[in-house]
Amino acid sequence: MNTRRSFVTALGALMSAPLWVACSDSPPPPPYEPPPECRTAADCALPSDVDPRCSQMACIDGACELELFEVSRSQYRGDCEIVLCHDGRRVLERDDEDVWDDGNPCTDDVCEPTGPFNRDVPPSPAPSGAGFCNGYGKEVECVYDADCADAALYCSIDGNCVPLECKNGVLDDDIGETDADCGGRCDPCRITQPCNDKYDCITGVCGPDGVCSVDRCLDRVQNGNETDVDCGYGCYPCADGYKCRGDETCESGVCFGGKCQPRTCSDGRRNGDEEDADCGGDCPPCN
Repeated sequence: MNTRRSFVTALGALMSAPLWVACSDSPPPPPYEPPPECRTAADCALPSDVDPRCSQMACIDGACELELFEVSRSQYRGDCEIVLCHDGRRVLERDDEDVWDDGNPCTDDVCEPTGPFNRDVPPSPAPSGAGFCNGYGKEVECVYDADCADAALYCSIDGNCVPLECKNGVLDDDIGETDADCGGRCDPCRITQPCNDKYDCITGVCGPDGVCSVDRCLDRVQNGNETDVDCGYGCYPCADGYKCRGDETCESGVCFGGKCQPRTCSDGRRNGDEEDADCGGDCPPCN
């Protein structure tokens, strides 16, 4: 009897052993999945052999991918060239339509073999319809005596229609002259000549002593080599929107169409806090 009981007990223990083992083992680990390469484009580094102005990185489905542009985001406007992108690199090509506009109606803006050029137009009516181009890149009231509507007027050396008395060598008070043949209705007077107001002086400055004064950068008049009031050549660079004749006359370093242009990350110049032209600072990183 005791032998039978011992056998049953041993058999029950043996039958329960696999169930105990199955319940006590840890479950198998899940398949290993590597972390994504990126979550945003900022996690992706641009290859060193491409230009950041011709390419950018994108994060697509957790993987970094290089995107190439066909046209560069940077263009030096008015240099008779266009910047193109080929396989992530910038390439310059000739573009005769990319002329530099100097904002002067009396010049033709063209692309010469050597680069951009602003050619003076011959004496002719100004495109504005109010005056004439004098052949030296300046818009004036007249070029010849016949351009003056009144026969009692002649065309002065400065290109103004003035009374005949302005060339008689005499001080004529009746036409407002402040010195012989200048001031009043005649051409403005030169420095050190008498004046009554700023209109009598070529500098636009009539001093407190009644004499035409030299031009200064703080006289609130556009004179001398200034491109706008108290700024430009010889003075401080001009702010955005002011008149200019070259990049060096603008705070932004960008002059186009006769006006200082706001700086951008695609103007082809190094300005603002950029580390190089159109990159670094608040622009895309430099290559």
